[in-house]
Order: sequence, then C-alpha cells, then structure tokens
Amino acid sequence: MKQVLLLIALILPFGLFADTLKEGLPIQAPVIKDQFEKAVNITPQTKQIIIAYTKSQGDGMKAFFEANPNYLSEHNALYFMDATAVPSLVMSMFMMPKFKKYTYGIGIIDNDKDAAYFPKKEDKLTVISLDNLSVTAIDFKEKL
Repeated sequence: MKQVLLLIALILPFGLFADTLKEGLPIQAPVIKDQFEKAVNITPQTKQIIIAYTKSQGDGMKAFFEANPNYLSEHNALYFMDATAVPSLVMSMFMMPKFKKYTYGIGIIDNDKDAAYFPKKEDKLTVISLDNLSVTAIDFKEKL
C-alpha cells in the first residue's frame, strides 16, 4: 500500500502539467469567467489571448488598454489575469469591484489547475496567437 501511495505521489505532479497548451494544437482552455461571472468564450474568431500574472503586469495592461481602448475588439483578443496568488477575500472585497468599473473584460484565472494549462515565463506576459482555435504561436513579452 505504501508503494502505491508513493507511486501516486510521484506521478501526480506530472499529471497536473500534462495538459499544458502547446503550439500547433487546438486550444481546449478551461472555462474562465470574467469580472461579472460570465464565461469568456474562445471562438474561432479569437486571434489572441493575453495573460498577465502579476500586479505590475496588470497595471501595465490597464494603462495599455486605456491608451488603446479598442485593442481587444480590433484584434479579436481576450485578456486573462492569473489570480491564483490573490486571497479570495482580497479578490472579492477589493479587486472585483475595481475590475467591474473597467471598460474591457478580464478573464479571471482563479485556480492552479486552470493556470497550469497556460504556458508561463517569469516576469513575462503570455501572448497566445490563434487561427480558427489552433495555437499558431506562444510568445512571452515584457509588455504589449
């Protein structure tokens, strides 16, 4: 029995990351909800998904979208934010009310399993390019 548990403990971490998104494959993203609790739909028309992982990246994206208010619609893009490190109380009491005032949608990634699906590099935004739901490129950028 101990050997079975040890085997499971050794294999499980690899299973959590086995479904990470890769170039050349169709996107099969988990259901992500926006700041209004509505599901964000990735459609065949979606050309780009931008993911921010830190507060400073989120602040940079906010400034970018304020300077380029039509970017998401003009580029058929979606914007996601990784909120897995944010305590739920902070998210519900402070961040969500602030996000609801924004003029653009923010897909909130709020659990580790969903976050693990999207590739990530330290201190970089992830920019996923799509063509008819197929991943054509995954880029990591400091800013847009």
